Amino acid sequence: MTETNRQWIYARPVTGQLVAENFSYREIPIIDPKQGQVLVRNRLVSTDPANRTYFVMQNYRPKLDPGDVMAGFAIGEVVASRDRRFRIGDVIHGDLGWQDYAIVNSYERSEYVYKCSLGYSDEELIGILGVTGLTAYFGLQEVGRLNAGETVVVGGATGACGAIIGQLAKLAGCRVIGFGGGSEKCRWLVEELGFDAAVDYKGNDPATDLALNCPDGVDFFSDAVGGIVTQSTIPLMKPGARWYHYGNVSTYDSATLDAPVDLGKAMTPTLRKICDDRNLHPRFLLVFDYYCQRLRAEGELAALLKAGKIKAPTTIVEGFEKLPDTLINGTLRGNRYGKLNVRL
Repeated sequence: MTETNRQWIYARPVTGQLVAENFSYREIPIIDPKQGQVLVRNRLVSTDPANRTYFVMQNYRPKLDPGDVMAGFAIGEVVASRDRRFRIGDVIHGDLGWQDYAIVNSYERSEYVYKCSLGYSDEELIGILGVTGLTAYFGLQEVGRLNAGETVVVGGATGACGAIIGQLAKLAGCRVIGFGGGSEKCRWLVEELGFDAAVDYKGNDPATDLALNCPDGVDFFSDAVGGIVTQSTIPLMKPGARWYHYGNVSTYDSATLDAPVDLGKAMTPTLRKICDDRNLHPRFLLVFDYYCQRLRAEGELAALLKAGKIKAPTTIVEGFEKLPDTLINGTLRGNRYGKLNVRL
């Protein structure tokens, strides 16, 4: 155990794109747990697009204020316990923050803090078996309800959740087209993950490219991006098509306290009319509301992974000092494949 607890602090209010100056580094003494608490040593921290929303709004967690430890999900090990739920050596998943050591209280919601199952790597626990993998799983269970032969379009397909959604749709017998940023990522979707086709949202005419790949229309749209991805897909959606909208990454890094995330920013009057005429409604799902089914979902995803029927692409950055840059230039700029984590 080190003598101090390294932390990244939200230091300056976000007024535009997130920059390194919004964070500051500090070291504080390690705190001994009190009754009903455990001390967790973090091992692997997840950097996710949703982290950017923490600065400007309350969603599934309270909004950050300057001076707070930067929030983020992590995998850690219990090193001291005064909570009967946890023993020394237990591996914990939770909103543990950007720090070496976190205090977990007995009243924390079990959706956000729980003891991990044995037999899996940290990367699997925080990725395909964690928030992102379960967001994909429950989204398809509750919204997708896929049938073999249907056409599925996946926004953010090279990201942690989109990569899983696309593969699960393929296993369901669907034709899957994914959006990727650049020709290299589009090739990766087809050659590495088995998508039927990919569309470059940075290309000259992504709407036409998508239409050429969906001659019979779209049955299910998984949207985590908004912007040109949403605008290209809605005109192709069939009447009553299902629409899973779990993010709006294209607008996150412009969000401020005065202008928070706008989930409807991509919707022109023409697109709204199409939605009205065809009965198209985005369905939002908070994955934590389904955590009573977490172990079942975890078991099914783990079995697919073990059988080689699904891949869990992961990018690992080494070093506590890399956390701000990884979120800014990796997660928010799209410079990653699959799940992006920082090993402390």
